[in-house]
This record gives sequence, structure tokens and C-alpha cells, in this order.
Amino acid sequence: MGNSHEQDVREITRLHNVWTEANRKGSIPMMREAFVGGDKFFGYNLNGWTYSGIEEWATLWKFLIGSKARAKLGQDENLSIQIRGDTGWLTCTADFAITMEDGTAIPGSGKFRSTEIYLREDENGNSAWKMWHCHFSWCAPQDQPRMGFDR
Repeated sequence: MGNSHEQDVREITRLHNVWTEANRKGSIPMMREAFVGGDKFFGYNLNGWTYSGIEEWATLWKFLIGSKARAKLGQDENLSIQIRGDTGWLTCTADFAITMEDGTAIPGSGKFRSTEIYLREDENGNSAWKMWHCHFSWCAPQDQPRMGFDR
């Protein structure tokens, strides 16, 4: 008997929450729990760079941890999960700030949006939900006109 839609939503939500807490704590093991392993993962980071494979993402985090960077991640807003078969995607927005040990802000703070793609397959082909792709980008300022809609 297959998983129910509700079970799938719960598991994707759990992995998203593990990923969110990994960001708050700077935990590479938690990040590895959420992401597909090996060279399968692919993501667009808020820093503007692309990272291919979980080891590249881990290298970025080792650098940030070694630099004593601190991340402050707000609560999810506008969270939505869609599932079609063995593919799911999660979207949300949140506030984010990253600073160095001395309090100097690193470029890349503000409200961002997240798209996370999950497949029910791990790096070995086993049936397990894992994040295979993420794309983070900045939200448009709410005090600016929305192109094509506001004047």
C-alpha cells in the first residue's frame, strides 16, 4: 500500500523544517538529512552562486561556520506544498539576515522566497523523500509598484 497524500505532505514538511533548523543552527548533518546525497543536489543560493552536489553546499557552510557567520531566519510565511506522484514542491517566504562575528552584515539580508523541489527517491534510488533542488531569491520591495499591475 502506498503513502497517503497527507503522509507525503507531513514528510516534505518535516524535511523542510529540518532544512530550516539546519540554517538556524549551522548544522551540516541536518542539511545532509534534508538534501539528496552525492552529486544529485543542485541549488541557487541567496549569495547569487549555484552549488552542484551536496559537498559543494557543505563546503560553503564550512566556510561560513569557520568565518563565524551567524544566520537569523524568520518564520515561514505563505507556505504551500504541492505533490504530484513522486514529485513535490514547497514554496514560502521568510526574513533572513546573515552577519559576521563582529556584526558586519553580509550582502543578502531581507525577505526572500524559496522554492524547494522534492522527489521520492534518494541518491541510491530508494523510495524516500529528499530535496533535490532549491532556489532562493529576494522578494520585491512591497513599497514599490508591481510591474504591469501598479502605476
